[in-house]
Amino acid sequence: MPKVRVGDIQIFYREDGHGDHLVWIQGLGLDHRGWALQIPFFAQHLCCLTFDNRDAGQSDRSAGAYTIRTMADDTIRLMDALAIKQAHIVGLSMGGAIAQEMAINYPARVRRLVLVATYTSGDPRGTDLLNSFVLMRARLSREEYLRAIGPWIYSYQDYLIPGLVEAAIKKGVEDPYFLPAKVYARQVEAATTHFTGDRLKQIQAPTLIVAGDDDQLTPMRFARTLHEQIPGARLTVFQGTGHGLIWTRAEEFNNLVLSFLKEA
Repeated sequence: MPKVRVGDIQIFYREDGHGDHLVWIQGLGLDHRGWALQIPFFAQHLCCLTFDNRDAGQSDRSAGAYTIRTMADDTIRLMDALAIKQAHIVGLSMGGAIAQEMAINYPARVRRLVLVATYTSGDPRGTDLLNSFVLMRARLSREEYLRAIGPWIYSYQDYLIPGLVEAAIKKGVEDPYFLPAKVYARQVEAATTHFTGDRLKQIQAPTLIVAGDDDQLTPMRFARTLHEQIPGARLTVFQGTGHGLIWTRAEEFNNLVLSFLKEA
């Protein structure tokens, strides 16, 4: 599969479908495979660009520390390398933070913006939480770690879906690109130092915010701030849903986002 040099690293990417470009940006520790329930659907309508952030999946490991802005620049340079002048952008969690920086710093490159289960800034609670994930990655077996973080990803109602959590744990245990604690820690540092709270009004792209009302990782206060601060933004809240809404509510999520993008 293809890679392209982006600044100091090589980024792994793939394109599926035809037409206008839709760029998908994954969250902390995840890679392009996290969009498996979205791409087959959206590739029927758009050209989907998925990729692995630096330090994730099959992209290169970073030589040192970096920021959310670094990863926003990576994404823009990837678009440059592929001659993509403008695209719709969808970002999940940390990917939503990256998408915010793109929309603020490169407004001409973003057609429509979809921010999913994301946040406006690091805070003491979130920093301690993610740093505890780093410690657990270093000290627990992979299965123990995945079971420990499951309640932060999935809601009470999600746990009632037969086989959902067990299937996710099995997939994680078998993942050949599961990030080591030291690599994961670099992404955590970038994620927890993110702050766009004072710049959200600069976002010009039509924006859809999607949140789960039972999201413990990026609580509803972030969605409300994004909705209030981004001019003209829309907010859709999935009831009884946690941080993993792109997997647990995939059909509803896909239809919602496609409807929004078709307005362009």
